[in-house]
Amino acid sequence: MTVELTNTGDQARTFHLALETESGMLDWQSHRTNAGVNERVTITPDEDVSPVALHGAVENFAESADILGVGDLDEDYCLRFKFWYEHPTDERPQLAQVADTEC
Repeated sequence: MTVELTNTGDQARTFHLALETESGMLDWQSHRTNAGVNERVTITPDEDVSPVALHGAVENFAESADILGVGDLDEDYCLRFKFWYEHPTDERPQLAQVADTEC
């Protein structure tokens, strides 16, 4: 799965991510992203387990996004998420799933 980190702020920020699977939580990863930069991060769970949620934090914001639409798939899928420091519509942080079967 990929997560696009978008830092539209005026200073570097550290995004923290952790993938939760049926077997439990994977280790947290931290990514320092410069101001005005988009960075793509890949998280690879074991093939034997299904992902259930992505957890993210940046500064005072923390959120979990349940992974939808992959529980009954028999085909390969590519999960994609976007994690904004300031979302374009409301200028607040946001974590959202944007695709599941589109690779």
